[in-house]
Amino acid sequence: MNKRQLEYFLKVYEHKSVSKAAAGLFITPQALSKTLSSLEKELGTELFTHKSNQILPTPQAALLAAHAKTLIMEYDLISNHLFSSNPKKKNLFLPCSYDVPDLFPASFFHSFGTDHTDTVLKIVELPDTDILARLDNGDCELAIISGPLDATKYQLFPLVSLPFCLVVHKNHPLAENSSVSVKDLKDIPLVIKDSANPLSNSQYCELLKNGAMPDIVLESSDSHLIHKMVIEDHAVGLSLLYLAKKIRSDRIRILPFQEHWFTKTLYLASRKNAVLSYSAAAFSEAIKTFISLQAPE
Repeated sequence: MNKRQLEYFLKVYEHKSVSKAAAGLFITPQALSKTLSSLEKELGTELFTHKSNQILPTPQAALLAAHAKTLIMEYDLISNHLFSSNPKKKNLFLPCSYDVPDLFPASFFHSFGTDHTDTVLKIVELPDTDILARLDNGDCELAIISGPLDATKYQLFPLVSLPFCLVVHKNHPLAENSSVSVKDLKDIPLVIKDSANPLSNSQYCELLKNGAMPDIVLESSDSHLIHKMVIEDHAVGLSLLYLAKKIRSDRIRILPFQEHWFTKTLYLASRKNAVLSYSAAAFSEAIKTFISLQAPE
């Protein structure tokens, strides 16, 4: 058994496809299949079974995958890749839904960087559809994204549930209320976040069920633009409560919704059965620990 065999095995394990794994490794499917057969012969066990047009990992493959990443890391240590005087930093690409970085204090990212000096965290805000495409294509290991999501495709860890609110100009008729119902949205000019994501589709279905579909006049990924539209009294805005409290103005009023279901849940997501790299696993543990410490006792 060697490092190359384990790396090839992990690619097939993650993609559940010899052809896709081979494309990512820039080798032929025939060469990859030959390497897998050699590994199976050496281990004396079957690692994948064929069903229709899919290959499925066996229980033995799951056991091997759990240790293969560690074995590869140990190999790098032994071959002095990580003991060099100028170790190369590894980039950890983390796509996030819009406004997610605002949820975490700078001290969290500083602490992670201090504890893991070999890793450079690269955070990029993207539309949720783009994030899912990157996860599906293996272009990232982890992402922070809003639900609902397919739990059969992704490993999901709920981070936080965020309530929506309505932001209105101080002269708007609703401004005198202490809270609003989704039914109050019916037919009023509304500015919202970009609707091309799973969360928005789900929420709009709920609004329709409650007979509350508003008159959407603008969609934007920019939260500040949404609030500007309200400040200038062009429309009312749908926002998240934590963002509305940060983007304050004496011209607007922040109204929480009476419906408890009107929330946005964020998840730390990875591909199902994917074996995370050392850096991704470290960040996953760091953010889970941070969230657990924020939870009320």
